Amino acid sequence: MTYQNLERILDETWLKNNPNHTYNKWIMKPTDSTERLLLSRFDNYIEKAVPFLHPKTIRCKLRNWQSSQFIDTYYELEVGCFLIDNGFSIDFKRMLSSNKGRITPDIFLKEENAIVEVKTLHPSQEEEKGRKSGKVFEIKPFRKIKDDVQTEIAKYQNKGIKYPLIVIMCPDIIEHPLVPLDDFKTALYYQVDRAKFSKGTLHWIPDKEFWGLYYLNKGHDCGLLHGVVLWRGKVVRFFENPNVNENLKIPKGRFLDLLEKT
Repeated sequence: MTYQNLERILDETWLKNNPNHTYNKWIMKPTDSTERLLLSRFDNYIEKAVPFLHPKTIRCKLRNWQSSQFIDTYYELEVGCFLIDNGFSIDFKRMLSSNKGRITPDIFLKEENAIVEVKTLHPSQEEEKGRKSGKVFEIKPFRKIKDDVQTEIAKYQNKGIKYPLIVIMCPDIIEHPLVPLDDFKTALYYQVDRAKFSKGTLHWIPDKEFWGLYYLNKGHDCGLLHGVVLWRGKVVRFFENPNVNENLKIPKGRFLDLLEKT
């Protein structure tokens, strides 16, 4: 079985000259393997999304397997096709002018005037090292979740772009990183009550110590971020930012309904 849309974009001659490409490795897997099932869906997504794609950009992404762009692009198309199927008008090619040059979001929602960034959660270096050791190891996935969301925010922060942002986090179904739901809550919402001793008695004080991303610097560090979505082939959970700037909130409507109905 071949996947015509993937092979057309990658180019059969190029694939023959690059035997280590992810596609060449996965095509040798059993038909019912996770990799082959992903290739089948990938091929269908490309066919559906062709009118919205820039040929040179998608080819560059698919060929650059060494930096994980092959699987990252799969998730961009999966999310994009999900939005298309739900009646949204999207743009994979929108260029936004900023005070530091132009930025192209993963997906731009035309009617909602909102940016959607799709981030693939790969195993951290800490997790990969632990797995290879064959020993019991400890990791803290909430740190990677927090760092990855901050990376997406940094693309737009202080650059004069006035569109709301949604970040969709997609755990890599091939590498299976550890990303429990509770770690999302910790990364985004975690707060600690503060206390002090006075005359030998413990007193709780009104202010809290904030560790969650949504509360750092009184929420200013992610004021443009409307929320984060945990994605596993569909919306699993939507984590809305309670401190998003009022002028960067996505208006109530079909898009938020779609995210919040889970």
